[in-house]
Amino acid sequence: MAAGAQRPLILICDDERPLRELVKAALGDSYDYEEAADALEAEEVLAQRRPDLLVLDVMLPGKSGLELLGELRDRPETADIPVVVISAWHGEYEQTALGTGASAFLGKPFDPDELAVTVEKLVAA
Repeated sequence: MAAGAQRPLILICDDERPLRELVKAALGDSYDYEEAADALEAEEVLAQRRPDLLVLDVMLPGKSGLELLGELRDRPETADIPVVVISAWHGEYEQTALGTGASAFLGKPFDPDELAVTVEKLVAA
C-alpha cells in the first residue's frame, strides 16, 4: 500500500460482539473497521461513511440482515457495496441471501481463512 493510502473500510454488522471480534481477528490489520450490533446501527454508519465491504449477519434484532441487504441493493449509493452474509442457518438462507444480492455467503461457524480470502477478493474487485 502506498504511503498515505487509506486502508479499506469493513463494516461488520452482527448482534454478537464476540463474533464481530472474530471477524476482525480473521481479517487482520489490513483493514479499518466499523461495527454495528443491528441494522439500525449499520444504517447510521452507512449514512456517514461508505464501507468497501459489509459483513452482515442474517439474524439481527429488529430488521433482519436480509431486509437491510435488500434495501442497500435498492439504493443507488449503496447498490454496489460488496456484502458477505454470514449465518448459522446456511441451508435456509443461502439462496435467499444470494438472490437478494449478497456477494458471498458463509455459514457459521465460518472458516477464518475462507472469510479472509473472500473479503480480499471482493475488496480488490
